[in-house]
Amino acid sequence: MHKFHLFLIAALLLSFEAQAKIGLNVSLIYKKGIGKGFFLSTEQHSIEQVDEREQVMVQMKNGIKAELSAYYVQSIHEYGPSGFVRIKGEIYNQAGKVVKTLNEPNLDIYLGESKKIVHQERNEEEIDLIITPVSL
Repeated sequence: MHKFHLFLIAALLLSFEAQAKIGLNVSLIYKKGIGKGFFLSTEQHSIEQVDEREQVMVQMKNGIKAELSAYYVQSIHEYGPSGFVRIKGEIYNQAGKVVKTLNEPNLDIYLGESKKIVHQERNEEEIDLIITPVSL
């Protein structure tokens, strides 16, 4: 009987972990005038809380935005709760056009590590997205 109770508690804890929230430390950086030897930089920093069914948006005043979702991915090399997060989403320019899709190839990041995605237009403008997932 005790083994059944332990199994039930373990199953409940695993299901709770599967529904755990993910925090995304997001930096959206826009640089203009890069090819001219100097540039103007605008930054938007945010900490967003997401779960597997949510999509969050980080938007700058100039219209540049990133729409993101994240979920835990179980690694076959790890035992227990995953420390691996898959990020999906898009980056939009000032005109509202999707300039970068984060779905292919998969953007996988370990908790606490950062990844930088860069989109450059005409060697004059650049949009940087820096993402660091954290466990909440």
